[in-house]
Amino acid sequence: MASAFPKLPGFVPTQEIDKPNFRKVSSTKQEQNREVHHLPNKEYAVPRKQPIQIPPQSGMFNPDYMSTTHAMHLPKNANNDSEELYQPSWVKMDRHVLRFSGYFKEAVVESALENYRIRKITVFYYLEDHSLSITEPKQENSGVPQGAFLKRQKVLRADDSKTFILPEDFRINQDIIIFGKTIRLFDCDQYTREFYELQGIPQEPSFVPQSDSFETKTMTKFVPQKDTVMKDYLEHKLGGGKVTSQKQFLENDRKVLKFYVFSDIEYILHYYLADDTIEIKEINSANSGRVPFPMMLRRQKLPRKFSLNQPGQTYAEDFIRPQDIQFGQPLIIYNRKFLINGCDQFTRQYYFEKFNVDFPLGGQEEYVQQERSNIIIPPHNGIGDEQDSLGYIYRLQPKPPKKDFFKWVDNQVNLRFLAMFNTTKPEDKDRVFVITFFLNDDSLLVYEPTVRNSGIPDGKFLEKRKYKNVNNNNEFFTPGDLIVGNEVQINGWRFQLLDCDEFTKKWYSENFK
Repeated sequence: MASAFPKLPGFVPTQEIDKPNFRKVSSTKQEQNREVHHLPNKEYAVPRKQPIQIPPQSGMFNPDYMSTTHAMHLPKNANNDSEELYQPSWVKMDRHVLRFSGYFKEAVVESALENYRIRKITVFYYLEDHSLSITEPKQENSGVPQGAFLKRQKVLRADDSKTFILPEDFRINQDIIIFGKTIRLFDCDQYTREFYELQGIPQEPSFVPQSDSFETKTMTKFVPQKDTVMKDYLEHKLGGGKVTSQKQFLENDRKVLKFYVFSDIEYILHYYLADDTIEIKEINSANSGRVPFPMMLRRQKLPRKFSLNQPGQTYAEDFIRPQDIQFGQPLIIYNRKFLINGCDQFTRQYYFEKFNVDFPLGGQEEYVQQERSNIIIPPHNGIGDEQDSLGYIYRLQPKPPKKDFFKWVDNQVNLRFLAMFNTTKPEDKDRVFVITFFLNDDSLLVYEPTVRNSGIPDGKFLEKRKYKNVNNNNEFFTPGDLIVGNEVQINGWRFQLLDCDEFTKKWYSENFK
């Protein structure tokens, strides 16, 4: 009998309510599934329900409106049992996934390292439509493509029953065949165990699969053993290295024991307490007839016994310590005898406090060359820095002058003054200047602001550098020379200080009381 209803989804009274779609199946798909027994999806009791997903609101243009779902607008007093009665299976089993861990053996040919490879995979079984997917975790330098091993799809059983794989086919410590691959399952997650316990078929305990040659030889990271003795030897050979104890360095830094020794001539022996190193210096004097050689022995750790061992085989307990140096006793240094004749005052006090030993004073001091005072310093010509120019007078190869680093860091402030020319010239008496004094290096900078239609170029009037105060014995300018109301002469120009900024007033009130 012909029906008056249109043959459209939702208008046919006899259609199935839980049918998800009405798409046509292609002829190729029908040919593949012609002999497959299509059974309705079986529903299972699940351990817990999935929470309601709230859609993300990042894509909404208007923040007053929210993207919602049907589950968010259910009535408060709705009966969940009646609702689940009419829900299709794909809604009830949505986002319920069973996860198994398994492995299979794969033969490896023409390899001297291994005969087979154990490939570990993860099997995901979706209760929504009884499909499954397989992924393989990626391994570094494995040589095989890894990642997605099998896309999500339904898989037929290998027993020619023309039925798809169901959750009952997955058992721990048993094999399952998927597209010709025999996979042994060895673990599953907690939700999967709860699911099978609810069905009355609990899974067996998990076990650790065996390892292959690739995993034991290639994947195991080699942890090299550090040869600290060899490393310390090479660093000290290159002139570096560090002390064994950082506490020893911090407590004894710049503390040096000084001994006067004699071998064939007089020497000075320095023992550095910071790192237990020793150096021996010759005592050179003028017109001694000897070649002035500065060092008899460069700074190094001195072994008690001289022997040609392998590099790094001399241990710390074999080095000479302060208690090994005694008055009147010879000290053997590389098979050469040095007689201890005395020490300085600091070394004597150290031995008395540390070892309760009265070490006598004495010995020949180093020759200090008297400084010649016949150097005539010419007056500065005003070009460049005077301290920089003095370097060419004291040294043949000048060194740049050293700046006071702490003063540079602690005084990053500037004092600014307003000044005018102290002159009677009509073209200069109205000119205004800004004098800046930099406390970090005691330098001055004179700047002339812009005055429209004055005919005088504005900008920097005097370069930033240190200037001498002719009214104060040609000493460099200090903040005490710059007092508001006074007259100062900078590089031949007379300025009358009129005012200063608020910071300068505050600074003078705190530092000049």
